[in-house]
Amino acid sequence: MDKDQEVWERLFHELAVIRSELKAFKLETRAELYQIKSELKEWQQREEQRRLPNEGE
Repeated sequence: MDKDQEVWERLFHELAVIRSELKAFKLETRAELYQIKSELKEWQQREEQRRLPNEGE
């Protein structure tokens, strides 16, 4: 019975590690997504400003 308990404890520990890594990955991915969105917004604003003088010609 002790062997079973040890196996279960290791499995639960591994599960906790995997959940922790998944949470960190999700946070990192979310941060990268916000960075990409920010860069896209900046690019769109620059394009809009670049286009405005050209439309006035």
